[in-house]
Order: sequence, then C-alpha cells, then structure tokens
Amino acid sequence: MSQNAVQVKTPWGNIRWSAFYAAWGGWVLDGFTTFVYAFIDLAATRYLLPATGISLSLTSFFLAAFFAVFLIGWGTSFIFGPLGDKYGRIKILSLSIILFAVGSVLSGLSTNAYEFMVFRFLTGLGIGAEWFSGGTTVAEVFPEDRRVMGAGLFHTGFYFGFLFAALAELVLEPFIGFRGMLILGGLPVIFIIYVRYKTKEPEKWVNVKRAAKNSLKARESFYSIFKKGYAKSTVIASLVMSAVILGLYSGTVYVPTIIEDITAKIAMLKYPVVYYVAAGGAEVSAFTIIGCILMPLMAEKLGRRITLIIFLVLMTISVVLIYDIIFYMNSLFYLYLAIPLLGLGGADFSVFTLWSPELYPTEFRNSGFAAITTFARYFAAALIFIIGYLALLVGFGHAVAYTAIGFVLVMPLVFLMKETRGQKLPEKILSGVKD
Repeated sequence: MSQNAVQVKTPWGNIRWSAFYAAWGGWVLDGFTTFVYAFIDLAATRYLLPATGISLSLTSFFLAAFFAVFLIGWGTSFIFGPLGDKYGRIKILSLSIILFAVGSVLSGLSTNAYEFMVFRFLTGLGIGAEWFSGGTTVAEVFPEDRRVMGAGLFHTGFYFGFLFAALAELVLEPFIGFRGMLILGGLPVIFIIYVRYKTKEPEKWVNVKRAAKNSLKARESFYSIFKKGYAKSTVIASLVMSAVILGLYSGTVYVPTIIEDITAKIAMLKYPVVYYVAAGGAEVSAFTIIGCILMPLMAEKLGRRITLIIFLVLMTISVVLIYDIIFYMNSLFYLYLAIPLLGLGGADFSVFTLWSPELYPTEFRNSGFAAITTFARYFAAALIFIIGYLALLVGFGHAVAYTAIGFVLVMPLVFLMKETRGQKLPEKILSGVKD
C-alpha cells in the first residue's frame, strides 16, 4: 500500500454493539443506583439514625460512614477481577449487576443504620465489579481504530445513570420517598436477561482461553499483575485512583446534599426543593458526559498523562471553589455557575477506563483493571471516615474541601505511569501465545 493511501477506519456498523450495549447498559444502571443514593442520603440518614437510637447530631459523620462502607464493598469487588479472567467478562458482568440490584433493594427495606451499612456494602460489591468487567469487555470487542472512542462512550453510561437518577428524583421521589428510590435500583435484574443470553464473550479472551486449553487460573491472574513489568503500573495507578475516588464520593456525590442544605437557609424559594436538587444533579451529569466524550480526543492528542492532569486540576479548583467558598455563601446562583467545572473534572474517571486495559495483556487484563479501580477504595474509605470526623470539627464544607489536597499530591505520580498513546492493547501473553 502506498504511504499516501488513506487508511479507512472500521465502519461503526461492523462493531459488536451487543457487547457494548451490555457493558454500557450495566454502567448506566450502575450510575443510576449510585446516584439515587446521593439524592436521598440525607433523608435516609435522618430517618435511620433515630430508628437505631443514634443522635441526629452525628448526621455528618454517618453520611460519610455510609459512603465509606459502600467503598469498602467496592474495594472487595476485586475478587471478581481474577474470576473474570478465568470464567469470562460477561459472566462476571452479569453477576455484578445482580449483586448491586439486590443490595439496592435491601437497602430500601432497611429498618436501622446497621442493616443499611451491610446492604450498602453488598451494593458496592456489585457496582465495583461492573466497571472493570464492562470496561474490559468494551476494550476487547472494539477494533483498535475505534477503541479509544469506545472507552469514552462506555464511560458516559455512568453519568447517564446520574442523569436518570436526577429525573427520578424530580418525578418520583416526592411520591415514593427514599425507600422507593432505593428499591428502583432493583430494576437492573430485568436487564440481566439481555446481558446473559444475548451477549458473547470477547473473542480476545476466548482465544486466550483456547490457547491455554481452558486452564486459566484466577490465582495466577492475580499474581501476574504484581510481576516485573506490571507491578509499577498496578501500584502507582491505584494510588492515583485513590484521589480520584475521593473526589467523586466526597465532591461530586455530595452536590445534592449541599443544595438541600443551601435551600434550607433560603427564606422563600420559587420552586420546591426537589427541583433545585434535580437541576444540580442533571448539570453535573451533563457536563461529565461532555468530558467523557472529549476525553478520547484529548488522550489521543495530548497523551493519557496530560489528559488526566487536566481533569485533576479541574477537580482541584472546583472542589475548593464549591465546598470551601460557595457553600458558605449560601448561593445557589454561584453554585450552578461552578458545577460545570466539577462535572468536566469528573471525567477523570473515564481516563482510567481507556488507560487501564492498555497496561495489561488479555490473560490478566481484568485483574489489572480491577486492582486499579478497587484497591484504592479501601484507602478512600478510610479518608472519608476522617472527613466525616473533620466535619464535626470544622464544618461539612471545609472538610470536603480538604479532599482537593489529594489531587495535588497524586499529580506527580501521574507522570510515573506508562504512557500508552498510539499503542495497541497488549497481545503477548506470558506463555508466549498471541491473542
């Protein structure tokens, strides 16, 4: 072929959209379940604490505690990474959807704070597995010339789920309350029928399984991510992810909470509180979706490192601006002006959806992706407990603003991560067999 010949990209119609829809749909429902809680966390906490015999003066602490327990469940979902390498991406994707759906329903039926913690753990366990199982699936079924954009499109699902949760908050919550909103998280069980029976495993994984003569081992998959050539990526990416997670679960997710707090201090509101809360949630999700779509273009032009740094800077500025300044101004106007920055910064997660699969071969790609996105949850959970305690000492807004320190601390680590721009997914597995 002549050097001047135009290379034609794979037609979009030739992509295995059934696998994409299975992964993306699961991620949408995942986001819906996650952010439904963000809209009702205050109401649920204020109900559950008295029912458990706990003083409402500890509300701020338990808001953080419930999130932390959820993150511990997400961290524990790592066990499904090696299992996905052994048994298949779609099987684990299906199991994860069932887990977070059941956990969400049981959360809605909780009668006290301790039951609620157990069921939030179960919800986090399922949600954590969906991200890396779905993200690995998309990376492996998309052709190389479309894979980068596929990662961005996949990650929009989580924030479309946020958008749907905002609509549910606006339309349904006044009638069904916080319990009904949580029970809505059981809807994904219906989706599992499509995922389980209509979607085939990625050919890349099937080929590796065939080459290994069906003897892929979960334990070996786990050990491999800490072997020479991969341990650095696993450790550093997990540390960076700790700050990213903390930014989501102490910054983005608390937007509905602070809107409720601000509206409570305004004497006369033109509209019901639910309108302001839903508007804020919809604004965050809309701008994060925009960020997810821009991410592939930025990552290909600027590289993975610089793209992630840009999003981390946006998160740093917006978290400090919103929680350390605007929150104490009690101004909805300035809050809505600042939310787009927070939304765009939230696309930092999507960089990992693209980057993580590029760091590991198919043989243990699911384990590597799982490690990056789950180990950090334990560290973030511990920090959120600390933030909950700080909220009692210095105030909720100031305590959340401290999370911006994490973004600053991990930025230098980003430059130690392997730059994979322009590289294909690793195909050489340890046994020397190609995918």
